[in-house]
Amino acid sequence: MIATEESFGNVTAVDYNTGKIAWQKKTPLPMMGGALTTAGGLMFTGEGDGWFRAYDAKTGDVLWSFFAGAGVNAPPASYSVDGKQYIVVGAGGNTQIDFKRGNNIIAFTVD
Repeated sequence: MIATEESFGNVTAVDYNTGKIAWQKKTPLPMMGGALTTAGGLMFTGEGDGWFRAYDAKTGDVLWSFFAGAGVNAPPASYSVDGKQYIVVGAGGNTQIDFKRGNNIIAFTVD
């Protein structure tokens, strides 16, 4: 990060059929983790300030947010148990650009 320059990141959805950007959202901090898109049309990603969000994969609208207390800089994953879908992500922060650190693994159910 350069002290005299604005620092930000973005979440970008690309239409694989056309290769064009479908939507893009600016975030206040650089993005360090990955994203997960589900067959049900949800896209999950975390931010260095501790927010973990679910977006509508088609429109980019934020559908849900959860504050994890530490930088969510890991890519989310999905798994299923007895037919119920879960989304799991680590909130551990980052030492490279000093995101708040923690040691949580958080799982959510998808209804």
